[in-house]
Amino acid sequence: MTIASVRIYYYPADPALKLHLSRTHWGFATWFNRRLKPIKNLLRGAEAKGVNIVNFMLFEDAAKAWRLGEWGKRANSFEFDSLYDLQSLVDRQPIDNIKKLMKFSSDIALRAPWPQVVAVGEALAVPLSSAEEEDLLPYLRWPHADVARPRR
Repeated sequence: MTIASVRIYYYPADPALKLHLSRTHWGFATWFNRRLKPIKNLLRGAEAKGVNIVNFMLFEDAAKAWRLGEWGKRANSFEFDSLYDLQSLVDRQPIDNIKKLMKFSSDIALRAPWPQVVAVGEALAVPLSSAEEEDLLPYLRWPHADVARPRR
């Protein structure tokens, strides 16, 4: 299989914050698929057999994490669970949060035991260009109806 999606999940203690972050930050996963297409060959291999998703799980409560601070293979995903101060994302613009989260996730992915996830880390490590920022903004707004279909 090939890694086809990179997702960041948010698990704050406050359900309203979870809803807010899901609405204003989840679109990054859809947009980021554009960065995966040019490196498709690096995202497949025996290590990724049965896996097509890389998940970064951000928890405020360590007790809710599956394998805190470790990579694991779960169902059809490679997953890393970490503690994160999700409240720190509240007073910042989603685009600024995404830049911060890309760096955070890249640092984790670059240390993964699978070459496919390391390739994802390298893609996450590339800073957003001004054109990419502009292109990403509609994905970070709620509702997402104004997002154009991804270019093929």
